[in-house]
Parts: sequence; structure tokens; C-alpha cells
Amino acid sequence: MEVDWKSRPKIIEYWPDGVDYVMGMDESGTADLVSISRKMNTGKEHEIDFTMKDFTLTGVIVDKNRYDELKKAVNAVKFKYWENGLSEYKGVPKRVCFHSRDIRKKSAPFNTLDPVLFTTSITEMIQAVDAKIISCHIDKLAHYKKYTTPIHPYHLSAQFILERFCNGLNEGGMTGIVMLESRGKKEDQFVLDYIVKIIEEGTNANSPRHFRNIAGVYFNPKWWENDNSQSSFVILEYADLVCFPIHKQHRGGDLSKGNPSYDIVEKKLYKYPRHNGWGLKIWRP
Repeated sequence: MEVDWKSRPKIIEYWPDGVDYVMGMDESGTADLVSISRKMNTGKEHEIDFTMKDFTLTGVIVDKNRYDELKKAVNAVKFKYWENGLSEYKGVPKRVCFHSRDIRKKSAPFNTLDPVLFTTSITEMIQAVDAKIISCHIDKLAHYKKYTTPIHPYHLSAQFILERFCNGLNEGGMTGIVMLESRGKKEDQFVLDYIVKIIEEGTNANSPRHFRNIAGVYFNPKWWENDNSQSSFVILEYADLVCFPIHKQHRGGDLSKGNPSYDIVEKKLYKYPRHNGWGLKIWRP
């Protein structure tokens, strides 16, 4: 297994030999503390609401055999609602890419669908996929107020998720890789450097040996360019779709209409029904 993934963000296009699991990660909300700091420093804490203060990072874990099942399940929905599973993005035909925010906002290519039928299809797909989920939700305002120098929320969340991911890998003597959606060179390097630091130096709770079975960390775009954007990286889409219900459940705000998607996602959390502290961490220090 190559090791140069540690120095700079790289794309992975094929399942590598000797790897048993992949964990795709995505987030809801914003991870930075800049907006919180600005409000606090200008005496405007009252303006900080749940849309600003909450962040959720979620990892979805699938083994090699079930990854093909995930691809089939996700693409089946795309082929059901779009011809050949394709739609135009800025005039270029690409594989439809599921993005929770675009679906909620009814942005193209989701603006012409029957929302009830489509939501049902997405929900059934999420339910059908055999995957394990690890998620960390952080109340950034409480985090900021408690610590003189608060750790970056993305780093804190990634540490929790990686520790639990490796717990499962180590129990079975398995290897795994991590796939994240690329956000840009600077942003990707920021995340990669911290993850590599965890792998090589360990954490307060775990030595570097705990992370020995991580075989790579990669940053993929929404579409596979070598396939002329006719393919997407479905585990990142699935992570996006399941992250928002977790975020919505724990961020505060109006839940008067319920959150049925969360009921489905919750059952997939690592070590469910004893998932608190394992498959799910609510960080309100």
C-alpha cells in the first residue's frame, strides 16, 4: 500500500488490494469558530442561533462486498428518476449526485420531482443499505465558551470518529481507508495534516498503535473525471444524506413535524442500541 497519501491530498479511484472497509465522511453545518468568535467579541451572543453554532461530522462504514450493494442501491434511485441516471450541470451531462442541501432546497436537478415520492425512494434506499454509522455533533458555542484555546471542531469530531472506526477494525484485525469529499487544496491539507498527526502520534486516549490499520486517507471530488463525470462516489453521497438527519435531531430548532429519517439512521449507528459514546457523540461541554 502506498504511503504518499500522508504528504498531500490524493484521490482514490479503485478499491485497493488488502483493504476490507471504507469509511466515507461528510458534514452538516460549518466547522469554523470564526463567526462564533466575532459575535462573542462584539457582545452579540444573542444572535448566535442553531444555524450558526452546531456542527456534525458523520462517517459511513461499508465493507468491500457491501460497497457494490451500496452502489446499486444509490444508482437505482438515480435511474428511476432520471434518464440513464444523468442530468445537466451547467450544461454538462453528469451522473446525478445526491446532495442533501440541494434536495431540501429543491435545486436542480431535484426541482422537477414529486417531493413525496422522491423522499420515499431516498428513505427506502437509506434503510436498505447495510452500513454502520459513527457521528459526532458539537455545540460550538458551548465549546468556545468552555476552553481558552478550543480545538477546531472538525479536528475534535474527526478524532472521535477515527478512534471508533479503528476500534472496529482492530477488533476484527481488518484494514480500512477513509474517503472525504474534496473541498479545495488548502482545506483538504488542513484536514489531512491533522488525521496524519493522529495516526502517527495517537491521541490522549489511544496510542499510535490504535490507528495502525488505517491504510489511507483520500479526498475525492463529487464526480469521477476519468469517467467523464458519468460516475460519482456514492459513499460520500450516502454520508451526506444520513448526516443531515443526525444534525437536525441534535442541533435544536423546530422538530414539531418530527424527524422520521433520524429514526432510520439511528438504528445504523455503531453499537446501536448502546450507541451513545460509540456510534454517536453529542459534544456539549
